[in-house]
Amino acid sequence: MPARKDGDLHRKKSPLKLEGKHLCVVSPLSFTEACFSVAAVRALGNHCPEATIAVLCPSSQSTLWKTGIAELDHVLSYEDADSVKQIASQLQAFDVQFDSAIIWQAGKAAKAISQAGVAQRLGYPASGLEKYLTDVVSVASQPGPVEHRVRYYLELMSQLGADAFVRSSFEMPALPEPPEKVKIALAPFSEYGSAYQWPVERFLQVIDILNERHTDISWTIFDRQGGRAKMEGDDFFGDLFNRDDLDLSDCDDREEFLNQLAQSSVLLACDGEIAHMAAHIGLPAAVIFGPNGPEWKRPLGKQSVVIREHVACSPCYHAKCPLDLRCQNEVTVEMVVEGLEQAILMR
Repeated sequence: MPARKDGDLHRKKSPLKLEGKHLCVVSPLSFTEACFSVAAVRALGNHCPEATIAVLCPSSQSTLWKTGIAELDHVLSYEDADSVKQIASQLQAFDVQFDSAIIWQAGKAAKAISQAGVAQRLGYPASGLEKYLTDVVSVASQPGPVEHRVRYYLELMSQLGADAFVRSSFEMPALPEPPEKVKIALAPFSEYGSAYQWPVERFLQVIDILNERHTDISWTIFDRQGGRAKMEGDDFFGDLFNRDDLDLSDCDDREEFLNQLAQSSVLLACDGEIAHMAAHIGLPAAVIFGPNGPEWKRPLGKQSVVIREHVACSPCYHAKCPLDLRCQNEVTVEMVVEGLEQAILMR
Protein backbone atom coordinates (compact mmCIF):
# COMPACT_ATOMS: atom_id res chain seq x y z
CA MET A 1 0.00 0.00 0.00
CA PRO A 2 1.51 3.37 -0.91
CA ALA A 3 2.10 5.89 1.86
CA ARG A 4 -0.10 8.47 0.21
CA LYS A 5 -3.67 7.96 -0.80
CA ASP A 6 -4.59 7.79 -4.47
CA GLY A 7 -6.77 10.88 -4.33
CA ASP A 8 -4.16 13.05 -2.60
CA LEU A 9 -2.85 14.81 -5.72
CA HIS A 10 -3.60 18.50 -6.10
CA ARG A 11 -3.19 20.95 -8.92
CA LYS A 12 -0.53 23.62 -8.74
CA LYS A 13 -1.70 27.25 -8.78
CA SER A 14 -0.06 27.63 -12.20
CA PRO A 15 -0.77 24.55 -14.36
CA LEU A 16 2.18 23.03 -16.15
CA LYS A 17 2.38 23.39 -19.90
CA LEU A 18 3.64 20.76 -22.32
CA GLU A 19 6.34 22.02 -24.63
CA GLY A 20 6.18 21.07 -28.30
CA LYS A 21 3.91 18.78 -30.30
CA HIS A 22 5.82 15.50 -30.08
CA LEU A 23 5.05 13.75 -26.80
CA CYS A 24 6.21 10.46 -25.32
CA VAL A 25 4.63 8.67 -22.35
CA VAL A 26 6.78 6.11 -20.55
CA SER A 27 4.53 3.24 -19.48
CA PRO A 28 4.67 1.93 -15.91
CA LEU A 29 6.55 -1.38 -15.66
CA SER A 30 3.67 -3.22 -14.01
CA PHE A 31 1.14 -4.57 -16.52
CA THR A 32 -1.72 -3.73 -14.17
CA GLU A 33 -0.48 -0.18 -13.65
CA ALA A 34 -0.05 0.17 -17.42
CA CYS A 35 -3.74 -0.69 -17.79
CA PHE A 36 -4.63 2.02 -15.29
CA SER A 37 -2.50 4.58 -17.12
CA VAL A 38 -4.31 4.07 -20.45
CA ALA A 39 -7.06 6.50 -19.45
CA ALA A 40 -4.43 9.20 -18.93
CA VAL A 41 -3.03 8.65 -22.44
CA ARG A 42 -6.54 8.97 -23.86
CA ALA A 43 -7.05 12.18 -21.89
CA LEU A 44 -3.70 13.49 -23.15
CA GLY A 45 -4.67 12.74 -26.74
CA ASN A 46 -8.00 14.51 -26.38
CA HIS A 47 -6.26 17.49 -24.76
CA CYS A 48 -3.59 17.70 -27.49
CA PRO A 49 -5.41 16.53 -30.64
CA GLU A 50 -2.74 17.93 -32.98
CA ALA A 51 0.19 16.39 -31.10
CA THR A 52 2.05 13.22 -32.03
CA ILE A 53 1.84 10.90 -29.03
CA ALA A 54 3.93 7.77 -28.48
CA VAL A 55 4.22 5.29 -25.64
CA LEU A 56 7.52 3.70 -24.65
CA CYS A 57 6.88 0.35 -22.99
CA PRO A 58 8.32 -3.11 -22.30
CA SER A 59 7.69 -5.46 -25.23
CA SER A 60 5.35 -7.53 -23.05
CA GLN A 61 2.94 -4.56 -23.05
CA SER A 62 3.00 -3.80 -26.78
CA THR A 63 -0.29 -5.51 -27.60
CA LEU A 64 -2.04 -3.68 -24.79
CA TRP A 65 -0.96 -0.29 -26.12
CA LYS A 66 -1.70 -1.20 -29.75
CA THR A 67 -5.28 -2.24 -28.97
CA GLY A 68 -8.14 0.23 -29.04
CA ILE A 69 -6.32 3.50 -28.21
CA ALA A 70 -7.13 5.83 -31.11
CA GLU A 71 -5.42 8.78 -29.43
CA LEU A 72 -2.04 7.03 -29.61
CA ASP A 73 0.13 7.38 -32.73
CA HIS A 74 3.14 5.16 -31.99
CA VAL A 75 4.16 2.33 -29.69
CA LEU A 76 7.90 1.98 -29.06
CA SER A 77 8.94 -1.13 -27.17
CA TYR A 78 12.13 -2.43 -25.61
CA GLU A 79 13.23 -5.83 -24.34
CA ASP A 80 13.96 -6.52 -20.69
CA ALA A 81 17.60 -7.19 -21.59
CA ASP A 82 18.06 -3.90 -23.45
CA SER A 83 20.45 -1.43 -21.88
CA VAL A 84 19.74 2.23 -21.22
CA LYS A 85 22.02 3.09 -24.13
CA GLN A 86 20.10 0.78 -26.49
CA ILE A 87 16.75 2.29 -25.50
CA ALA A 88 18.12 5.83 -25.85
CA SER A 89 19.55 4.98 -29.30
CA GLN A 90 16.15 3.65 -30.39
CA LEU A 91 14.53 6.92 -29.32
CA GLN A 92 17.14 9.01 -31.13
CA ALA A 93 16.79 6.93 -34.31
CA PHE A 94 13.00 7.22 -34.35
CA ASP A 95 11.40 9.39 -37.03
CA VAL A 96 10.08 11.81 -34.42
CA GLN A 97 12.26 13.87 -32.08
CA PHE A 98 10.28 14.10 -28.87
CA ASP A 99 9.87 17.50 -27.22
CA SER A 100 8.31 16.32 -23.97
CA ALA A 101 7.91 13.12 -21.99
CA ILE A 102 5.68 12.02 -19.12
CA ILE A 103 7.36 9.48 -16.85
CA TRP A 104 5.65 7.55 -14.06
CA GLN A 105 8.53 5.73 -12.36
CA ALA A 106 12.30 5.36 -12.28
CA GLY A 107 14.00 2.71 -14.39
CA LYS A 108 15.92 2.15 -17.60
CA ALA A 109 13.30 3.85 -19.75
CA ALA A 110 13.27 6.98 -17.58
CA LYS A 111 17.04 7.23 -17.76
CA ALA A 112 17.00 6.60 -21.52
CA ILE A 113 14.50 9.43 -22.06
CA SER A 114 16.95 11.76 -20.33
CA GLN A 115 19.95 10.45 -22.27
CA ALA A 116 18.06 10.74 -25.57
CA GLY A 117 17.86 14.50 -25.07
CA VAL A 118 14.12 14.95 -24.51
CA ALA A 119 14.05 18.54 -23.30
CA GLN A 120 10.99 18.49 -21.04
CA ARG A 121 10.42 15.54 -18.70
CA LEU A 122 7.43 15.65 -16.37
CA GLY A 123 6.31 13.40 -13.54
CA TYR A 124 5.57 12.94 -9.88
CA PRO A 125 8.49 12.79 -7.42
CA ALA A 126 8.31 8.99 -7.27
CA SER A 127 11.17 7.08 -5.68
CA GLY A 128 14.36 7.58 -7.69
CA LEU A 129 12.60 9.42 -10.50
CA GLU A 130 13.00 13.09 -9.61
CA LYS A 131 16.61 13.28 -10.83
CA TYR A 132 15.44 12.49 -14.39
CA LEU A 133 12.70 15.16 -14.41
CA THR A 134 12.77 18.79 -15.51
CA ASP A 135 9.24 19.49 -14.22
CA VAL A 136 8.17 17.87 -10.96
CA VAL A 137 4.45 17.72 -10.23
CA SER A 138 3.93 18.48 -6.55
CA VAL A 139 2.01 16.04 -4.37
CA ALA A 140 0.23 17.01 -1.16
CA SER A 141 -1.17 14.47 1.30
CA GLN A 142 -4.66 14.86 2.69
CA PRO A 143 -6.79 12.53 4.82
CA GLY A 144 -9.57 10.71 3.07
CA PRO A 145 -10.67 7.38 1.64
CA VAL A 146 -8.44 5.45 -0.72
CA GLU A 147 -9.37 6.14 -4.34
CA HIS A 148 -8.77 4.09 -7.44
CA ARG A 149 -5.29 4.04 -8.96
CA VAL A 150 -6.60 5.44 -12.24
CA ARG A 151 -6.96 8.80 -10.48
CA TYR A 152 -3.21 8.87 -9.85
CA TYR A 153 -2.61 8.97 -13.60
CA LEU A 154 -5.54 11.16 -14.60
CA GLU A 155 -4.72 13.82 -12.01
CA LEU A 156 -1.42 14.59 -13.73
CA MET A 157 -3.33 15.18 -16.95
CA SER A 158 -5.60 17.54 -15.03
CA GLN A 159 -2.55 19.47 -13.87
CA LEU A 160 -1.59 19.86 -17.54
CA GLY A 161 -4.97 21.45 -18.17
CA ALA A 162 -6.72 18.41 -19.63
CA ASP A 163 -10.36 17.60 -18.95
CA ALA A 164 -9.32 14.19 -17.70
CA PHE A 165 -12.15 12.82 -15.57
CA VAL A 166 -14.64 12.45 -18.41
CA ARG A 167 -16.21 9.57 -20.29
CA SER A 168 -13.88 9.87 -23.29
CA SER A 169 -10.90 8.94 -21.10
CA PHE A 170 -12.48 5.54 -20.48
CA GLU A 171 -13.74 4.65 -23.95
CA MET A 172 -13.11 1.04 -24.93
CA PRO A 173 -12.88 -0.63 -28.34
CA ALA A 174 -16.05 -2.19 -29.69
CA LEU A 175 -16.26 -5.92 -29.02
CA PRO A 176 -17.16 -8.29 -31.86
CA GLU A 177 -20.64 -9.78 -31.93
CA PRO A 178 -21.07 -12.20 -29.00
CA PRO A 179 -20.92 -15.92 -29.78
CA GLU A 180 -24.25 -17.70 -30.31
CA LYS A 181 -23.71 -19.91 -27.30
CA VAL A 182 -22.34 -18.77 -23.95
CA LYS A 183 -18.56 -19.02 -24.08
CA ILE A 184 -16.90 -18.50 -20.71
CA ALA A 185 -13.22 -17.65 -20.41
CA LEU A 186 -11.76 -18.98 -17.17
CA ALA A 187 -8.62 -17.64 -15.44
CA PRO A 188 -8.26 -19.54 -12.13
CA PHE A 189 -4.71 -18.37 -11.33
CA SER A 190 -3.06 -15.05 -10.54
CA GLU A 191 0.37 -13.62 -11.29
CA TYR A 192 0.16 -11.88 -7.91
CA GLY A 193 0.58 -15.09 -5.89
CA SER A 194 -1.25 -18.13 -4.54
CA ALA A 195 -3.17 -16.06 -1.97
CA TYR A 196 -4.99 -14.39 -4.87
CA GLN A 197 -6.35 -17.71 -6.18
CA TRP A 198 -9.79 -19.04 -5.28
CA PRO A 199 -9.91 -22.79 -4.45
CA VAL A 200 -9.98 -24.92 -7.60
CA GLU A 201 -12.62 -27.29 -6.21
CA ARG A 202 -14.99 -24.34 -6.03
CA PHE A 203 -14.32 -23.42 -9.64
CA LEU A 204 -15.32 -27.00 -10.48
CA GLN A 205 -18.58 -26.55 -8.57
CA VAL A 206 -19.32 -23.32 -10.44
CA ILE A 207 -18.71 -25.09 -13.75
CA ASP A 208 -21.15 -27.87 -12.79
CA ILE A 209 -23.85 -25.40 -11.71
CA LEU A 210 -23.55 -23.27 -14.86
CA ASN A 211 -23.60 -26.38 -17.08
CA GLU A 212 -26.86 -27.43 -15.44
CA ARG A 213 -28.48 -23.99 -15.76
CA HIS A 214 -27.37 -23.16 -19.31
CA THR A 215 -27.55 -25.45 -22.32
CA ASP A 216 -24.86 -25.39 -24.98
CA ILE A 217 -22.23 -23.65 -22.86
CA SER A 218 -18.45 -23.86 -23.34
CA TRP A 219 -15.43 -23.14 -21.13
CA THR A 220 -11.88 -22.17 -22.07
CA ILE A 221 -8.97 -21.72 -19.67
CA PHE A 222 -6.98 -18.59 -20.48
CA ASP A 223 -3.39 -18.11 -19.36
CA ARG A 224 -1.48 -15.08 -20.66
CA GLN A 225 1.82 -16.85 -20.02
CA GLY A 226 0.93 -19.92 -22.13
CA GLY A 227 0.32 -22.11 -19.17
CA ARG A 228 -0.31 -25.77 -20.00
CA ALA A 229 3.36 -26.57 -19.36
CA LYS A 230 3.32 -24.49 -16.19
CA MET A 231 0.02 -25.70 -14.78
CA GLU A 232 -0.35 -29.34 -15.78
CA GLY A 233 2.38 -30.33 -13.35
CA ASP A 234 0.84 -28.30 -10.56
CA ASP A 235 -1.51 -30.30 -8.35
CA PHE A 236 -3.34 -27.11 -7.49
CA PHE A 237 -4.79 -26.97 -11.01
CA GLY A 238 -4.69 -30.67 -11.87
CA ASP A 239 -8.42 -31.35 -11.52
CA LEU A 240 -9.26 -28.65 -14.03
CA PHE A 241 -7.23 -30.39 -16.73
CA ASN A 242 -9.00 -33.67 -16.09
CA ARG A 243 -12.28 -32.13 -17.26
CA ASP A 244 -13.38 -33.07 -20.75
CA ASP A 245 -15.55 -29.96 -20.97
CA LEU A 246 -12.64 -27.51 -20.58
CA ASP A 247 -10.47 -26.30 -23.46
CA LEU A 248 -7.17 -24.47 -23.10
CA SER A 249 -6.17 -21.30 -24.89
CA ASP A 250 -2.41 -21.71 -24.98
CA CYS A 251 -1.71 -19.02 -27.57
CA ASP A 252 1.71 -17.46 -26.94
CA ASP A 253 1.08 -14.48 -29.22
CA ARG A 254 -0.48 -11.73 -27.10
CA GLU A 255 -2.34 -10.13 -30.01
CA GLU A 256 -4.03 -13.42 -30.83
CA PHE A 257 -4.63 -13.93 -27.11
CA LEU A 258 -6.58 -10.67 -26.89
CA ASN A 259 -8.51 -11.58 -30.04
CA GLN A 260 -9.48 -14.92 -28.55
CA LEU A 261 -10.48 -13.31 -25.26
CA ALA A 262 -12.68 -10.81 -27.12
CA GLN A 263 -14.50 -13.71 -28.80
CA SER A 264 -15.71 -14.92 -25.40
CA SER A 265 -19.04 -14.05 -23.81
CA VAL A 266 -17.61 -13.33 -20.37
CA LEU A 267 -14.57 -13.89 -18.15
CA LEU A 268 -14.48 -15.57 -14.75
CA ALA A 269 -11.15 -14.74 -13.14
CA CYS A 270 -9.19 -14.31 -9.98
CA ASP A 271 -7.71 -10.88 -9.32
CA GLY A 272 -4.86 -10.76 -11.84
CA GLU A 273 -3.62 -9.40 -15.14
CA ILE A 274 -6.17 -11.16 -17.35
CA ALA A 275 -9.01 -9.42 -15.50
CA HIS A 276 -7.40 -6.08 -16.42
CA MET A 277 -6.92 -7.20 -20.03
CA ALA A 278 -10.63 -8.01 -20.19
CA ALA A 279 -11.46 -4.57 -18.77
CA HIS A 280 -9.20 -2.96 -21.39
CA ILE A 281 -11.25 -4.45 -24.23
CA GLY A 282 -14.58 -4.01 -22.43
CA LEU A 283 -15.32 -7.72 -21.92
CA PRO A 284 -17.73 -8.37 -19.04
CA ALA A 285 -16.02 -10.19 -16.20
CA ALA A 286 -16.68 -11.61 -12.75
CA VAL A 287 -13.51 -11.08 -10.73
CA ILE A 288 -12.82 -12.73 -7.38
CA PHE A 289 -10.88 -10.53 -4.96
CA GLY A 290 -8.93 -11.77 -1.94
CA PRO A 291 -5.89 -10.00 -0.42
CA ASN A 292 -6.17 -6.95 -2.66
CA GLY A 293 -8.40 -3.90 -2.21
CA PRO A 294 -10.93 -3.43 -5.02
CA GLU A 295 -11.40 0.17 -3.91
CA TRP A 296 -8.06 1.06 -5.51
CA LYS A 297 -7.19 -1.91 -7.76
CA ARG A 298 -10.41 -3.25 -9.31
CA PRO A 299 -10.55 -3.63 -13.11
CA LEU A 300 -12.04 -0.55 -14.71
CA GLY A 301 -15.58 -0.34 -16.02
CA LYS A 302 -19.08 -1.21 -14.86
CA GLN A 303 -18.86 -4.44 -16.84
CA SER A 304 -16.33 -5.74 -14.28
CA VAL A 305 -18.25 -7.38 -11.42
CA VAL A 306 -16.19 -7.65 -8.22
CA ILE A 307 -16.87 -10.62 -5.95
CA ARG A 308 -15.44 -10.25 -2.47
CA GLU A 309 -16.08 -11.14 1.15
CA HIS A 310 -14.36 -8.56 3.33
CA VAL A 311 -12.55 -10.12 6.29
CA ALA A 312 -10.71 -8.52 9.20
CA CYS A 313 -7.21 -9.16 7.81
CA SER A 314 -7.83 -7.82 4.29
CA PRO A 315 -6.54 -6.09 2.37
CA CYS A 316 -3.10 -7.45 3.26
CA TYR A 317 -1.51 -7.72 -0.23
CA HIS A 318 0.45 -10.85 0.73
CA ALA A 319 1.35 -13.11 -2.21
CA LYS A 320 1.18 -16.11 0.12
CA CYS A 321 -1.28 -16.19 3.01
CA PRO A 322 0.36 -16.43 6.46
CA LEU A 323 -2.95 -17.46 8.04
CA ASP A 324 -5.83 -19.57 6.72
CA LEU A 325 -6.73 -17.90 3.37
CA ARG A 326 -10.04 -16.79 4.84
CA CYS A 327 -10.51 -13.98 2.28
CA GLN A 328 -10.75 -16.64 -0.45
CA ASN A 329 -12.46 -19.38 1.54
CA GLU A 330 -15.32 -17.11 2.61
CA VAL A 331 -16.19 -16.31 -1.01
CA THR A 332 -18.90 -18.89 -1.62
CA VAL A 333 -19.81 -20.78 -4.77
CA GLU A 334 -23.22 -19.11 -4.70
CA MET A 335 -21.62 -15.64 -4.67
CA VAL A 336 -19.49 -16.48 -7.69
CA VAL A 337 -22.37 -18.04 -9.63
CA GLU A 338 -24.47 -14.94 -8.99
CA GLY A 339 -21.68 -12.59 -10.05
CA LEU A 340 -20.91 -14.62 -13.17
CA GLU A 341 -24.53 -14.73 -14.28
CA GLN A 342 -24.76 -10.98 -13.72
CA ALA A 343 -21.74 -10.50 -15.98
CA ILE A 344 -23.16 -12.86 -18.64
CA LEU A 345 -26.23 -10.63 -18.97
CA MET A 346 -23.98 -7.66 -19.84
CA ARG A 347 -22.73 -9.28 -23.06
